[in-house]
Amino acid sequence: MSSENVFNVLQMGAQAGTFYDPGAAVAATFLYPVEDPVDFQLDRASAYPDHDLGRNVRNNPGSGYHGVRGASTTLTSQVRFDDIMDILEMIYQGSTAPAALGGGLFSWTYPFEHGDPTVVPYTLEGGNIDNTDAQMRMTSCLVGSLTIGFAAITAPGASPWTLSADILGFDREIEDLTLSLTARSNLQVAQGHLTRLYEGTTATAYASLTEIEGSLKSFTMTAERNLTLRAYGGADDLPLAFGFTEKSNGTFESMVGINPTSRSDFHDIWNVTVPSPISERRWRLVCTGGSTRSMTIDARVGILAVPYDDADGERLFKVTGEYVYDDTLDANHQLAVVNGVSAL
Repeated sequence: MSSENVFNVLQMGAQAGTFYDPGAAVAATFLYPVEDPVDFQLDRASAYPDHDLGRNVRNNPGSGYHGVRGASTTLTSQVRFDDIMDILEMIYQGSTAPAALGGGLFSWTYPFEHGDPTVVPYTLEGGNIDNTDAQMRMTSCLVGSLTIGFAAITAPGASPWTLSADILGFDREIEDLTLSLTARSNLQVAQGHLTRLYEGTTATAYASLTEIEGSLKSFTMTAERNLTLRAYGGADDLPLAFGFTEKSNGTFESMVGINPTSRSDFHDIWNVTVPSPISERRWRLVCTGGSTRSMTIDARVGILAVPYDDADGERLFKVTGEYVYDDTLDANHQLAVVNGVSAL
């Protein structure tokens, strides 16, 4: 890490608006720790028209123009039990209230909602803390695509859960950082080697799925909102709303050990001779942490491919597919986090 990166921060604050009416920018309310600086990009589709003015140069002075603004960034970090909720609020479901479990623990549940979007737009602040000219903010931000997961587990070594969020916003402005640089306390990173895979038929309740012990080598999933910025004629060059270019979806990719259970439940139901609807299963991944923290992913999976892969000299199944709508979840997949955070 270079010395200049030490002084780059990312801060967030939830706006009062909605998906359809994001509202105004707000001051950041907490610090979200990042390992690398977050780069806020702004595109205004600037251009010069191509005029043939009888000379062998193209651009005519005073004729250039701008299009509609649009801001974007990619946020990468490790997945932590105590602050992933703010990322999920921008893509899964917003204004979520946790259930109190007692003993200072709370359960946050985020279905990948399929109906009217309730996601919450955020203001993001970032830049050098010692250079106000390098401080900026993005307004009315939502996550269009979120990838989370962990790489192949190795020994000795660590395979923490990581995330990559592609973020879309209305504008990027030069703006001083909010001065309270306060992160949530007791941040714990989710670990791949502490993640278990449970699975079963679609008739099996999620709580009754059977663990395939000693089989999960790696896992990655992506939730896609397929967001786009909507703009209309008016007095300025800012977009006014979000829209979708296509329906939201979720995909996954995992490496699992080859054994009689994984062969029958993943490979054999996919490799059938008689054409039929794609065989679907219910999966539950549970990652545990200290102080009884946990992250659970429930999903109905449609297996689309089961090629071979390898890691550490071991032949493995590489199971890939898409998430399918599940009546029990009222979604195609769902994340739940247990931590000590009582409110956002």
